[in-house]
Amino acid sequence: MRPDDDATRHLRLAGVIRLALGGGRGPSDAYVFDPHRLALPAWVCALGAAGPPALLVTLDRHLDTVVPARPADVPDLSAGLRALDEHARWSLDVRNYDHILAAMEAGVVGDALLIARSRPRGAFTEDTYVDTRGRAHRLVIAPTVDRAAEAYRAPAPGEAVRTVLDEAERVLLDVDLDCFTTLSDADPTTVIPWPRALIREFLLPADSEPFWDAVLGKSVALTLAREPYHCGGLLASGELFRDLADVLFRELLRVEPP
Repeated sequence: MRPDDDATRHLRLAGVIRLALGGGRGPSDAYVFDPHRLALPAWVCALGAAGPPALLVTLDRHLDTVVPARPADVPDLSAGLRALDEHARWSLDVRNYDHILAAMEAGVVGDALLIARSRPRGAFTEDTYVDTRGRAHRLVIAPTVDRAAEAYRAPAPGEAVRTVLDEAERVLLDVDLDCFTTLSDADPTTVIPWPRALIREFLLPADSEPFWDAVLGKSVALTLAREPYHCGGLLASGELFRDLADVLFRELLRVEPP
């Protein structure tokens, strides 16, 4: 890392809140922010410069796998936190759907397990992304935690959930708040936040403990994007965050909510 990346480097990340998650299971740190593209500098902050790229396990309403407009311009991890933070804020798409492949270009993320239900226009559709530096990254997709957990417990031929989790040395657990919303059938511009019971059913389905043990046992950080404009606005997203935090932190991670 460059000299600007010291032990307090997270304090340089405007709009990113770092939380200590002591005493539970899983990651010891969480990073909370609004635009999902700020996950990129948060991941850099969490991982540092040592070790191989991490496996990303992300829960989202959308598959944020659009290729960056200029993938070769994404700085490498060796450029340091400041360079990647600036790139995320000023060069990645403000629609917040190209940060995952940008993180692969930077050497921050290796493979990705994507738990998401829909593809934005222009999303990369293959199961392997080869970055501009020639590295191959597996993209493993499951629509729900239930399906991912089932694929981990009893993988069918060709399913790679267990493979990428078993091979990973480090995991980044990433959650987008809009994962727990649904677009209204009556008005596609209206977002309906899920009640707490539905959040719990999605995050903690029956027989998901082996999957979560595998994920949390290697997780070095949790990143949580609030994106209020995708979650019904400031007030609605605030209530949804409170409900999610109760399930995510207290029941899954077994720590007190922030």
